[in-house]
Amino acid sequence: MPEPISILIAVGAGLLSFASPCVVPLVPGYLGYLSGATVGADGQLIGERRKVVAHALMFVLGFTLVFTIVGASVGLIGFALLRTMPIVQQVGGIILVIFGLHTLRLFNIPFLNRTFQADMSKVERRGYFSSLLIGAIFAIGWTPCVGIVLSGILTLAAASATVGQGALLLIAYSLGLGIPFVLSAFALDRARGLLRKLNTKARLIETLSGVMLIVMGLLVFSNFMSVMSAYWYRFFGFFI
Repeated sequence: MPEPISILIAVGAGLLSFASPCVVPLVPGYLGYLSGATVGADGQLIGERRKVVAHALMFVLGFTLVFTIVGASVGLIGFALLRTMPIVQQVGGIILVIFGLHTLRLFNIPFLNRTFQADMSKVERRGYFSSLLIGAIFAIGWTPCVGIVLSGILTLAAASATVGQGALLLIAYSLGLGIPFVLSAFALDRARGLLRKLNTKARLIETLSGVMLIVMGLLVFSNFMSVMSAYWYRFFGFFI
């Protein structure tokens, strides 16, 4: 089981991903598309609230399942590379620092700015399973302000070198990304003001994301997470 600092970092990364300019402006449109509700000019959803929330939950479940599978797979790869883990951690840490500097716009890496999104409009909306499928497609897509932060959590998952820890870290990330989405569906009329404010803070969100990536990179490079895990199991293992 990962130590609390890893879980908190993963949840924080998910929250930053939700607040990013790639996601937060699209929330009302996503909710309307998933549920078939109409989004009014004032940002309110015209439709059955319970239905909107249910579709949002299925959407979140869809990307959570994909992220969890990927996290478990990355943890398994980390375990397979256990003998070379110090080198893998150092390389991963350096890459994360570079990603963080890119996010802070201190220099530009062109390929990280490319966006890949599967065409979700081709998925016929026939019920909650469609929302689950669209959530899974959303997880497969790449956007600069989500994919780069997600890569940091995947690096932590690889450094954990276990299937369970890798999966748990990605579940934590999914919660950070998914809970605000569901809350927005539950009370979008109240949340729309906050969503607008978050959209105006895009540069601040980018800066926080860049700093988080650099911190994660330094933690991975220095093997600090593994050291913390050892102390956690030593002092609190009997609670697990």
